[in-house]
Amino acid sequence: MAYSNELTEIAVNELKAHGIKAQLRNTNGGHIEIAWQVVPEKEVRKIVVAKTTSDWRSRLNTRADVRRLLRADNVSLKMSQEKPKKPTQLQAERAMSLPQPEVLPIPEQVAAMRSEMADLSELVVRLVRIVTGVRDTIAAYVPKPVEAAPKPASSRSVKLVEYLSHDRWVTIDTLPRDTGLTAEQIKLKLQYLKNHDEIEIFRGQVKLKPPKDGKAAKKKVHWKTAQKMAREAAAEAAKPPAGKNGKTAKGALRAAGSIRPARAARAVFG
Repeated sequence: MAYSNELTEIAVNELKAHGIKAQLRNTNGGHIEIAWQVVPEKEVRKIVVAKTTSDWRSRLNTRADVRRLLRADNVSLKMSQEKPKKPTQLQAERAMSLPQPEVLPIPEQVAAMRSEMADLSELVVRLVRIVTGVRDTIAAYVPKPVEAAPKPASSRSVKLVEYLSHDRWVTIDTLPRDTGLTAEQIKLKLQYLKNHDEIEIFRGQVKLKPPKDGKAAKKKVHWKTAQKMAREAAAEAAKPPAGKNGKTAKGALRAAGSIRPARAARAVFG
């Protein structure tokens, strides 16, 4: 005999309400299989429930699974089926009879309430599944961190002349890639060089113009570099003149003072 619990009672009672007999069987996996067949022409329907209930949702799921399979077999509740209407009374009798309030019998009220509760339970189960799926999706979603926009490079620290040549043409479209500047900054620098007649542009290419009068153009020096060169030139000019064999006069005097007097006189007078 198969084991019976609360889940099997829910499924069996639901099938009994439809006039269907259920068969219980223990499976090899430790569960209970509930099988039924609406009519011989229909296929055998089966559901498997656990021997121990997990929570309140398992009861709702069991009832919902049974109702879903019954709907697939086009089965409706016997209690929800409308009873055949009584033959209409004569108009005279209806007119003479006193009006009576339409009160449903208690069994019909219970059947209607049970049907509504079953539909409500199925809606609750469906809502729980949707909410669980949305919650898992939100929990698994990790927003991508917003990347900070890179700061634009300063155009003053980049000398465009260093990327140009006197003997070959350079494509203007490759200058932003090589210099790291934007196209607008490249355009302004080229316009500046063209106004000073230092470059020539032809069909999207640019190159430096040769120096005028056949002389090499003097390279521009930064003002800090010019100050450093001036200080070095002043320090070089302030040095005393070098003596013989690269020795200064002060060094020669110091060397002469270290020689003995006799040797010094012999060196002077022979």
